[in-house]
Amino acid sequence: MNRCVWRGKSSAIEKPWGYEIRWNGLFHGKEIHLRAGCRTSLKFHAHKHELLYIQHGIIEAELADEKHFVDPGNNPSRLERLGPGELINVQAGCVYRLTAIDDSIIFEISSGYGGSESVRLEDDYGREDPGAKEKYVFIPPEKS
Repeated sequence: MNRCVWRGKSSAIEKPWGYEIRWNGLFHGKEIHLRAGCRTSLKFHAHKHELLYIQHGIIEAELADEKHFVDPGNNPSRLERLGPGELINVQAGCVYRLTAIDDSIIFEISSGYGGSESVRLEDDYGREDPGAKEKYVFIPPEKS
């Protein structure tokens, strides 16, 4: 059996809501820096699973299971408030968006499925996917 160890390097990528530090290898990950009051796209991945660990700050996660696309009336989306040390697991096909209440740092570890670009349903920065809104119906959660 041939085993090896190799070095890698991370890269920083600016985003309209903050920035990410990405790393790839056997596992894929990001350190997401989300500015207070900003939010990510409302999106899902067709094949990629993600674990999102809140390292710093408070976030509000807007979440919907895959069943939401089939029958949104009986499978409503929901809001979860998360702080340091808490995490969510997001399977492929599940919709989510993160909003930073405070400046926040989120670690994302993903299955790294190659070619699994996100499908953006809504985006505050004009990056929606053409046709996504016609194909997928999303009903936002009610805020209390």
